[in-house]
Amino acid sequence: MKRVPSRFLGLVLLVPFHSWASEWQFNGFVGQGYIAADDTQFVVGEDGSTFNITEGAFAVSWKPIEHIRIASALSYRQWGSLAEGGVNFDYLFVEYSHQVGEGMLGIRAGRFKNETGFYSSTRDVPFTRPSIMLPQSIYSDYFRDAQLHIEGADLFGMHQIWNGALDWHVSVGKVDVTEDLDRNVLGSHKLGSFESDRYCAADIEFQNDSLRLGITYYDAEISYHPSRLADYYPGEIRMQNWVFSGQFRYMNFEFTTEYMTGERLINGLIFPSMADELVDNGIGYYFDFRAYLPHEVELFVRLDKHIDDADSKDFEAITGLPAYFSYTDDWTLGARWFLNNDWLLAAEYHWVEGASWVTPILVPDPSTQSKHWSMFALQLSYRFQW
Repeated sequence: MKRVPSRFLGLVLLVPFHSWASEWQFNGFVGQGYIAADDTQFVVGEDGSTFNITEGAFAVSWKPIEHIRIASALSYRQWGSLAEGGVNFDYLFVEYSHQVGEGMLGIRAGRFKNETGFYSSTRDVPFTRPSIMLPQSIYSDYFRDAQLHIEGADLFGMHQIWNGALDWHVSVGKVDVTEDLDRNVLGSHKLGSFESDRYCAADIEFQNDSLRLGITYYDAEISYHPSRLADYYPGEIRMQNWVFSGQFRYMNFEFTTEYMTGERLINGLIFPSMADELVDNGIGYYFDFRAYLPHEVELFVRLDKHIDDADSKDFEAITGLPAYFSYTDDWTLGARWFLNNDWLLAAEYHWVEGASWVTPILVPDPSTQSKHWSMFALQLSYRFQW
């Protein structure tokens, strides 16, 4: 069960609408996948494979009067051992916008997605993300709850400049935290719970026909409250990260890279809160090269690299864990085929060294997680709109 207010039952996303040709708009999608893995229990659990890769959403946008829009989306997401299934509201907000010259300014309040990097706000939609599994160095599935759904306010704008468009967002509020985060970090939701303290972020992005550039900064803090069964202490986790994004398109080819750097500050949890604060200076980046072939086929190869603490040289001595839990190198080869406008078939294979983003994060198990492992993913998706 998810610890969310009855008015906010969130999980997946459809892209918020910016086209208001009619007062009402509807769209949605469904997706079913399969993942198999060797030498790991990441996503698949003890069985080594799972069909519990199911996504779906139905979104509604209503513009009752000029400048005002109300939007919401019901969604379902089950992602193996990382996310339990359930029907929830993915976003629910009221938005005011006004045209300013050739651009637009607006503000929305309610529940919405963050804008970290290129894909965070649309990461749960198969048709708008670049692969089945996003680059975990930037878009970690284990920590998605601590930064994805925001309940607060978002000031945004769009401006036509330099033969392109400049979009920006400034957001404040709290993140929606569920038992998925408890389980992915601690190993069980019975060991306590996380709650959001605050979230703030700023994002700016420029795009034209061949170039896309973006910068994001976010500061998120969550607190931990142990249960009687836990061997942990009350505490807080705070993340302060910068994400730099770039994409270049030429003819039928596309190159994308994103780089994240920042600090993860941990007070309590492992040690009493009066002890020194733990600071991890993690970095993550990926390089994605993609070719758009005839018959609506995409092929891509990607290197995704994550270093949990770039300043630590003694991970094994400090934690007692193998050093490969401090980093991850993931080579991915994949394909996407748009059978028509509404159907998408995607497949990918991952060759992985390291396990820095393998759950549970605080108590990884070397007996079930190898240094070298692999994963295969397949997904069929359908979308609709009227």
